[in-house]
Amino acid sequence: MANINDNIRGKKLFKSGSSGADAAKGSDGEITISSEKATELNALTDISEIFNDDALYQQNKFLLKQVEDLRLDVEELHAFIKDAFGKDSSSAASQGAKGEKGDTGATGPKGAKGDTGATGATGPQGATGPQGPAGADGADGADGSDASVSGASGSFTATSGKSSVTVTVSNGLVSTIK
Repeated sequence: MANINDNIRGKKLFKSGSSGADAAKGSDGEITISSEKATELNALTDISEIFNDDALYQQNKFLLKQVEDLRLDVEELHAFIKDAFGKDSSSAASQGAKGEKGDTGATGPKGAKGDTGATGATGPQGATGPQGPAGADGADGADGSDASVSGASGSFTATSGKSSVTVTVSNGLVSTIK
């Protein structure tokens, strides 16, 4: 995590004044220079000439040190702001130290059972096929175990020849056959 220092290393270097004005220190302690010089300084993009010309370097080495100090301040501020507030300013908030993880809460109560959905539309009746011969009576099957099933509810009617059977389903299980 980054720390920010308590002081700033200097004041604003200059501010733009009127055209042709001499540089002067104002009551606010800031230097006002002509608008032409301010425009020229704002347009500079390459400092390598100062490093390559020894005379310029010797004259400006103190200013170069001041510029490097300012660059370090900006680097520290950048790291501090990113660590403290994150990269996205729209969700920035001061963050304290993270606390210990709390205990898991109790399980909430079970929700109410939802309503039964509407019964689907009845499909068209199929053609009646020929009646087959009656089968032999089968043996009784063993009792089944109770099951827990949830699902569809409704009823349907099946017709074979002259006989009709209505089957009612409740929660996925057949409840009546008539």
